[in-house]
Amino acid sequence: MERSAFGQIVRSLRKEQLDPVTGEPWTQEQLAAASGLSARIIANLEQGRKATLEGETLVRLAGALALGTLERREFFALAVEVEAATAPAALAAPQQAADPMLEVFAELRQPAFCYDDYFDILAANHAALVLHGIEPAWLHTLAAASGRPNFLHAIFAADSPLRTSMQGAWHTLALRNLQQFCAMALRHRHTARWNERMAQLRALPDFDSHWRAARTAPEDFASRLRVHRYTHARCGPLHYAVMVNSTYAPAIHLHLTTLLPLDAPTFEVFVALYAESHGKVLQWPLMGK
Repeated sequence: MERSAFGQIVRSLRKEQLDPVTGEPWTQEQLAAASGLSARIIANLEQGRKATLEGETLVRLAGALALGTLERREFFALAVEVEAATAPAALAAPQQAADPMLEVFAELRQPAFCYDDYFDILAANHAALVLHGIEPAWLHTLAAASGRPNFLHAIFAADSPLRTSMQGAWHTLALRNLQQFCAMALRHRHTARWNERMAQLRALPDFDSHWRAARTAPEDFASRLRVHRYTHARCGPLHYAVMVNSTYAPAIHLHLTTLLPLDAPTFEVFVALYAESHGKVLQWPLMGK
């Protein structure tokens, strides 16, 4: 990663911190005060002029920016790429990296989605769509603007079926997915695609309030494993784990999310969903960074 790109990421993260009095994004001086670094160091970092990224500097920045464990991992990994003047070499082209994941995806009998760092959906099986009451045509409508539907858009859309199917668990679903999104998309904070996606999401109801909650939540997550227990509008009580497997491609990473039943009734529901959906899969083209 280029030093200037890392600086833009630091600037983007700084602007996500809001002054509690004015509600305005932090200035460089406020980040300097919170981190114990000088305003000159912050300015040099953001402008890509900092010569080296010392460990103590990174730790102070991560603390001041309230980065959680998963975000810190990404932040420190990017700093290593800057110091090495390169990203870790991938052995396969993006589509070659995606193909094995999609082959496994096609065989899954549990509800599942495959998406990239921006949460743009690459594939969704019909078991997941039936579970959440999502019609394929509705997803295709979401995809009309950018070529692929976005999972966060599917959560926050005013007419989102997940608002009904998840009932009282919708808020937790929204918050946990945003916390995952913060970490997965951290390396893309400087891109035009990030700005475009955030502009689209911020136009959706409840997004801004949940985004602020995700950025300030006291809980820290060291794993992408999540557990949901709630009463589904159609299927009744459900208890399952959300498992995420990631494939690392050159410019953008791909993530396979699978729902694993944690009790017998949920297992039976998932068996019935698979039978109802006949194992069908919806798929969209892979996009670059």
